[in-house]
Amino acid sequence: MARARNIKPSFFTNDELSELEPLARILFIGMWTIADFKGCFEYKPKRLKVQILPYDDCNIEQLVSALDKSGFISIYSVQGQRYIKVINFNKHQNPHKNEREGGSAIPDISLSDEKKPENSDNLQNIEINHDQNGTDRADSLNLIPDSLNLIPEDSSSDVVENVPPQPKFVFKTELKKAGVSEEAATEFMQVRKAKKAVNTKNAFEKLLEESQKANLSLPQAIDFCLKRQKPWGAFMATWYQNEQQQAQQAYHPQSQANPWAEYNQRVGEQFNQNEMVDVTPKKSVLIEEVGHA
Repeated sequence: MARARNIKPSFFTNDELSELEPLARILFIGMWTIADFKGCFEYKPKRLKVQILPYDDCNIEQLVSALDKSGFISIYSVQGQRYIKVINFNKHQNPHKNEREGGSAIPDISLSDEKKPENSDNLQNIEINHDQNGTDRADSLNLIPDSLNLIPEDSSSDVVENVPPQPKFVFKTELKKAGVSEEAATEFMQVRKAKKAVNTKNAFEKLLEESQKANLSLPQAIDFCLKRQKPWGAFMATWYQNEQQQAQQAYHPQSQANPWAEYNQRVGEQFNQNEMVDVTPKKSVLIEEVGHA
């Protein structure tokens, strides 16, 4: 059964979500509405497609995989049946108390056949609201007033598993690990900052992928970006190929045929060789006598 859930404006400016395609973001929101009070639901791709994206031509499994790899959801199985858990659901949603009291037949991720640690960092900027009187009214039809605070954790709600801290991703550090010099990495980060580019893991992997498409190492791609008159804060293989083609055309312009130039050249060569040039008209000209001197 679908349920009403909360969404805050900060959802649309989340850096990690911005790396996903629009349909994946819509799918993520839709998952909140079909999840139980723990943020869990049964994963059946065909059913999920009909429930959330019935009118869109898309590969639902690829979209789900992208959300899983980005750490927004976790796919797990219990006794061979697959399920999905929305990470940090209870921090960002306030399910109606009737949901909790009614319970759920969906097993939580803590019962999964293979333990998979949850990523708790990605949704830190996606804030949520609760009613002014503090009651659990997430499923009500009333408008929810804005609040800059997340829902306070309820000791009666499910206990979030202890997750070991994940190493923080640092864009500049990854550039240097890939062979980019300290000077080039610093300058490239300044360009990215000026262009307001997001420095996420997905953005770095895209940069690496595009440099490989252009048959360049990452240091070569960064060097090309910085040596332009207007430096690039990102790199695309198609941009690089287009500039290479334009440079070749500038050095080897195609000459246009000029028949008059060829004729003048041929006449000049004949004069230089002291040859007689036939300048008589090809047709006879009739001159009519009109008077006498």
